[in-house]
Amino acid sequence: MKRENMKKIRHKLLLFFGLLILTASAFAVSPEAEYGKLSKTWTWYADGSQEYHRYMELTLFTHTAMNSTYGESFIVYNPDYQKVIIHSAYTRQKDGTIIKAPDNAFVEVLPRFAADAPAYNGLKEMVVVHTGLELGATIYLDYSILTKPGYYPALDIDERLQETSPVREYTVNLFTPMDKPIRWRIYGSDAKVSETTAEGTRKLQWTLRNVPAASREPFQPQNQDGTPRLVASGYASLKDALTLLAERFEASVSYESETFGPYLTEKAANDEEKVRILQEHVARNMGYSAVSLIHTGFTLRDVDEALRSAYGTLAEKTQLLNAMLNAAGIPSEVVAVYPGYPDSEVLGLTAIKDLAVKATIDGQTRFLSAVSLSPASLTRRGELDKVYALDGTSINVKAEPFIVKEDIAVSVSAAEAKNGFVVLTLPAAAKGLDTWGMETLNSRRARPFELPASLKEEITYKLAVAEGLTLWTPMEETVVENPCGKVTRTITAEDDGIRVTRRVELDKLQYSPAEYPTLRELINEWTDPNNRVLLFSLPEI
Repeated sequence: MKRENMKKIRHKLLLFFGLLILTASAFAVSPEAEYGKLSKTWTWYADGSQEYHRYMELTLFTHTAMNSTYGESFIVYNPDYQKVIIHSAYTRQKDGTIIKAPDNAFVEVLPRFAADAPAYNGLKEMVVVHTGLELGATIYLDYSILTKPGYYPALDIDERLQETSPVREYTVNLFTPMDKPIRWRIYGSDAKVSETTAEGTRKLQWTLRNVPAASREPFQPQNQDGTPRLVASGYASLKDALTLLAERFEASVSYESETFGPYLTEKAANDEEKVRILQEHVARNMGYSAVSLIHTGFTLRDVDEALRSAYGTLAEKTQLLNAMLNAAGIPSEVVAVYPGYPDSEVLGLTAIKDLAVKATIDGQTRFLSAVSLSPASLTRRGELDKVYALDGTSINVKAEPFIVKEDIAVSVSAAEAKNGFVVLTLPAAAKGLDTWGMETLNSRRARPFELPASLKEEITYKLAVAEGLTLWTPMEETVVENPCGKVTRTITAEDDGIRVTRRVELDKLQYSPAEYPTLRELINEWTDPNNRVLLFSLPEI
């Protein structure tokens, strides 16, 4: 009997673990789609013309992928200098049926980022509508963008080698003339380069296999550190690239702008007020067009034209602010901001992530944005970014914490009592950690976690308590401190009421997955609703 019972127990255990495995498999995360092959090729011809060639095979697994995520492909180009050639576009359905894209599947529209910029309404976006889609179907798209000589000064690449779905085989090719320089690095991948030469042309090739889908975790590094990426430049050096950009900035006519700057600031009491007036005019009173430098061939309109039209791209508004500040007597220059991890020797112009104005105000260096009244974000990022003057000089920027200091007055009324008690929830602050959306964080992390800024925050609540109410919450200081920072809450009695002070210090911007649980402990301590609650009682309790 005992043996039979043991057999029954063993069978039940086997059945249980089998069901457990099946359940785990059923709930395993599967991709919406998968690229069987993805190929990107850049060719730099001897006459200076270029070709970008992209080929993909993408199989769809979900309705979301079929109806939303991958129903269309988008190709942006400038028809004055570029031409799109569709080599093939079709869908192979699950049963092998081929559905070729009809002529009306290729629709040209104005790119959304150029909608409010009449000067750039000549840009085009070809929308390729994929037809014959069903679950298990594979999309095939093969196209080239041909660029005339002179539009791009050199081969200049900053390309993420990761997609929103996994890629089984990812091939990257560069073809360049042997007599032209080429500097390159692959980041976030151990793929080895294959280099060959033939008939005066150099070929560089990398093959990445089983590239995972891009992570959807929130608060990832702004610069996508660790993500597979190709950075390549055909300029002789970064200084040469920035010098060319500087020449184009300096060639921008600014006679009206230089007159308008002093006119706007003629009644300003000091340099600080001059800066505020000019930055407000450029950042707030003028429209912003998100047309990037790569979509203008690394050129910009004359800043006088931008001033008259009351809108501009990032480059145009930055140069306009620079010209107006100098004309108003504020020494200034344009600076280029790059991600911090690529080697400077491989950087060109495409990798520029931001432009700012470096101004000297009352002997102090300040970095100003031409599209926002907030301080330029680079002052909070330190070594996570690299900053260069347009003569190629590196500028050291020390990271500064985001300092928040706020006083909030709160009244505690006996009329709010229920069952003899008043439960007060302290309101959230208008700035700082309360506004960063970190109330719910996963317990584990696969990718680095990046805060908007390192932080020193102090919120003081001054409570005016109705007569007769008694505080039941202990008047004490609670402290949670670890290697990532510190959170404190102090409750004290004052002559005019009760003072609650909440402080948080987070020492740096970026945290590894191993550091993440320690950081999360501090953030959870700050955002925990229970730590914002105070309990008062009526006199009869």
